[in-house]
Amino acid sequence: MRRGLAIVAAGLLTLSAAQAASAHETSRFRACTVHHVPGSCFTIGAAFVYGNSVKVRAVAEPVHAGYEARVQRRDPHSQTWARVGAVTVSAAGRMRYVWRTRYGDAVQDAPYLFRFRIPGHGKSNKTEAYVLFGE
Repeated sequence: MRRGLAIVAAGLLTLSAAQAASAHETSRFRACTVHHVPGSCFTIGAAFVYGNSVKVRAVAEPVHAGYEARVQRRDPHSQTWARVGAVTVSAAGRMRYVWRTRYGDAVQDAPYLFRFRIPGHGKSNKTEAYVLFGE
């Protein structure tokens, strides 16, 4: 009887340790905005003309493969983050989100901000995307 309880207790300790390990925080979580994939990564000040697609990507370490990452955007002159999508973290820890802009999205004097968030594990840095009317 005691041996059976000891085995159950050991199993529960192993299970709780595994759950704690799966709740690991990100040690590095970097997001950027790109014009073309592959392409240069801009964390601040990438400019797009309305009608273009804003591509936002990120990489997380540890990898967090298979987790759902929420994509959040903060509109120009706003202080509120809104969920605009969700992506699955790849086996390499990468995420990618594409936003197709329209005329009404153009704001000349302030950027949109984007970030990725894996609930319970962390969030990326902010990355900027200016959406302009063009010339």
